[in-house]
Amino acid sequence: MRRTLLFLLLAVSVLLVFPVNALVITDSNNSYVAPVGDLWMRIEYNHSVEHSEVIEIIEVNSSGMFVREMLWSDFGAGLPEDIQGLKDGYYYKKIDQPLGKSLDYWFIPFNRAKISVNNRTVLTPKGPELVHIRVERCPLLLVMLGRC
Repeated sequence: MRRTLLFLLLAVSVLLVFPVNALVITDSNNSYVAPVGDLWMRIEYNHSVEHSEVIEIIEVNSSGMFVREMLWSDFGAGLPEDIQGLKDGYYYKKIDQPLGKSLDYWFIPFNRAKISVNNRTVLTPKGPELVHIRVERCPLLLVMLGRC
């Protein structure tokens, strides 16, 4: 009995320090950590130059981040001109582009940025903020605690 308990304790300890892939989103005040599985990230913001809404839909998996769709409400500096259609008042473009395992966004209050993961808002930067988004390996215990 004692050996079984010791074995179970050792197995659980090993499992808790086992590294898993995690999505980590941080700014200077907040952080969000989730194990990578079937994750979809939605980044919404007002374009700093064109003053129009932009939405980026990003798939997150253990290989990194992949932009899958972009929606925008106006044309101009840095916004696509090759639309594929109109959806809910937005122009859209289906994309299949790898972004790697790390992204940085600089948001100012005007951007009114909102980052959602699987339809749940996880970060809304208020002041001028550098937001770091990355996929990295972290011990399972830390991911369960929302840390990495």
